[in-house]
Amino acid sequence: MNQLIIKSLTVFFIILLSNVAIAKPLKPQVTVLHSSSKSNSGEAITYPEGTPKMTIAQLIFPVGGQLPMHTHPAPLIVHIISGEITSERNTGEKVVYKAGDTFIEATNTPHKVTNTGKTPTIVHAVIAGAEGLGPLTVFTK
Repeated sequence: MNQLIIKSLTVFFIILLSNVAIAKPLKPQVTVLHSSSKSNSGEAITYPEGTPKMTIAQLIFPVGGQLPMHTHPAPLIVHIISGEITSERNTGEKVVYKAGDTFIEATNTPHKVTNTGKTPTIVHAVIAGAEGLGPLTVFTK
C-alpha cells in the first residue's frame, strides 16, 4: 500500500513539474484604443516646439460639471473611463463621448466640455506638450 502511494505521488509530481517546465509564459493582450494623425474634428495634429514633455491628467467631472470654453497649446488624447461628457465647439457642433471612448483634441481649437451624464465622469488625458509650455488648458472668453 505504501509503495502504491509513493508511486502515485511520484507520478503526480512528475506530471506537475513537466507541466511547469513546458508552460508558455503569459503575454499581455494589447489593444490600440485610438491612433490618428488628425483630431476628432479632422484637424492635423501639430506639436509645440521645444523639449518634449508628456503629461497624463485625470479629470473628475461632477454631474453637470463643466470646463468652460478653452483651448490647449498641445495635442492631447482623451479616454473616458466612466460616465459621459459632451464636447461643444464654438461653432455649436456637439459630440457626446461615453465610457470606453477615446479621441484626440486638436491644438488651439476652442471648445467646452460638460458632464451630460447621470453620474460623475472620469476622464484620462495624455498631453504631448513641451517643457516651459505654460498652462495646458487656456480659458477663452
